[in-house]
Amino acid sequence: MATQGLVSVVADNKVLMKIVAGCDGMFGYRVATQLRAQWPVTAERAYEIAHEMQFGCRSCLVVMTEDDEFDDCDSVLSPRYRETFDDPQFNPRWDHGTADFVEVVQVQPTA
Repeated sequence: MATQGLVSVVADNKVLMKIVAGCDGMFGYRVATQLRAQWPVTAERAYEIAHEMQFGCRSCLVVMTEDDEFDDCDSVLSPRYRETFDDPQFNPRWDHGTADFVEVVQVQPTA
């Protein structure tokens, strides 16, 4: 099912990670649950979690942190991914920034 999904991890109003999927976005809540339980995780681990939870597919799943990016997409990502990283509700796959399913995970800042 082609449903956009977005999971953002936020601490003290700062986006730490965004996980963006172009399909199976309805499973974002599964990813959010796992991230809450396992935080902190690397971008690569978040990608694995999303894949395990059937959130997105290998060709549409992107995990970004402030400094890192993990994906298996064939195409170059739009600059919009970086430009909108700090907005936890913005889906960078679309100009309008909307997604069918959005989850914001609040975590404690790490030292």
